[in-house]
Amino acid sequence: MAFIGDSLDDFARLKPDAVALVHGDCQLTWRTFVEQIQSVQDFLTSTTSRGERTVERVALLLQNPVSLLVSFFACARSARIAMVMDAQWPTDQCRDIAQATGPECWIDDQVFEKIIETSKTCPDLQNTGMPPPTAETPFYVGFTSGSTGLPKGYIRDHGSWLESFSISDTEIDPAMTTRIVLPGRLSHSLHLYGAVHGLDRGIQVHVARHFDPRSILDDLTTAEGGAVLYATPTHLHMIADAALLKGTIEAVSLVFSSGAKWQDEDRAKLSRIFTKARLIEFYGASEVSFISWALPEHKIPEGSVGRLAAGVAVAIGDPSQPFPSGKQGSIWVKSRLLFSGYICGDAPETKWRDGWLTFGDHGYLDDDGFLFLTGRDNRMIITSGLNVYPEQVEAALQDHPLVVASVVLGSSDRLRGQKLEAVIQLSKQLSDPVSELQKHCRNKIGADKTPRRFHFMDQIPLTAGGKPDIQLVLNVISSFGQGKQ
Repeated sequence: MAFIGDSLDDFARLKPDAVALVHGDCQLTWRTFVEQIQSVQDFLTSTTSRGERTVERVALLLQNPVSLLVSFFACARSARIAMVMDAQWPTDQCRDIAQATGPECWIDDQVFEKIIETSKTCPDLQNTGMPPPTAETPFYVGFTSGSTGLPKGYIRDHGSWLESFSISDTEIDPAMTTRIVLPGRLSHSLHLYGAVHGLDRGIQVHVARHFDPRSILDDLTTAEGGAVLYATPTHLHMIADAALLKGTIEAVSLVFSSGAKWQDEDRAKLSRIFTKARLIEFYGASEVSFISWALPEHKIPEGSVGRLAAGVAVAIGDPSQPFPSGKQGSIWVKSRLLFSGYICGDAPETKWRDGWLTFGDHGYLDDDGFLFLTGRDNRMIITSGLNVYPEQVEAALQDHPLVVASVVLGSSDRLRGQKLEAVIQLSKQLSDPVSELQKHCRNKIGADKTPRRFHFMDQIPLTAGGKPDIQLVLNVISSFGQGKQ
């Protein structure tokens, strides 16, 4: 039975001195990449006793994406669960997740360096005395925003990602691709997936040191074969603007996007710059992987997120008696790509029924099988490809001693899809309220979830139940104009 990373030894034997992974000035050949994986796996397996696995969950808190990928594959190949945490999270958030998930082992940058420095390369990675992973073996926990302050930790098994790889292979021909370029952090599941899929298929992967559109374009331009770019629409907007100064780039064979709706203007710009690239957008979620694909040859209707991916079934409203085409309701999904459950966090909108899963999105199918989205069960905001629950941001703001009440909203933004705005009621004035509240938010929940615009009200209107009246707040701030940056 295949599992994530079982092909890496073959690449180390067949092309040992070829470059596998690039991050800025750091390059790992296939031989070195596998040797480092072996070192981390040896570290993990050395904790076993009498054939019993004493390390099951491994928290990965690594700034360096090369170290993260090495450790990720070591966990996958040794039947451990890699819990991929964001090194930019506040300390308190990391602590809360650790308390909720109970990892038996932590690997941060210092631990990783010590492992590599003190290890002795094991010549046969799979000869560990432990059974290899199966399709049902869990191997990865990713984190996305939950309806409470604690992120949702979703669990994936080997089989679900291997099935996703097979679907991706129909659109990304590994034989025709020499480089995968990733502009974002690997704590974002889109970029992690792109890196792992590429390496598992023997493709060279480039992870940006930081997001710089010009360096991303240089990476794409210098590819000797077909280059693939995985990016959110926010990244693509900035890459498209930077690319206008470089002229056409023929090395790019495919652009792969998800996380928010791709703007038609940006798509048109990129099609003029990447003259030989297929521009592909997919709709999905961390819990379900791929649901639908918007492929250029499908002639996607305006507003649609495309046709269903291979092997994916969708029912609208009720999986036992689905709504007819054109009628909107809850989106239910059934496929081999679904996640295994949550390890922490709260998601009341996520429900199972007879093998079908719904996760809060609403939509409808038209007569031709194209899927359209119409909303969500909750207030979740998608900004720059990141799922943000306003309740979490509101709780962080209200932890400030002078904030009486807060309402967090998402507003349309051409660059990010949506941007976060906060409406605040203070108990007394602050000299620089925007700067102070933004600093407070960054320290509590991180920069990605900090509102970019603030409005201030003497009294936030309440419902009869004593909660902020969000519709009234929306009506009031619409008269504020641009608000305060």
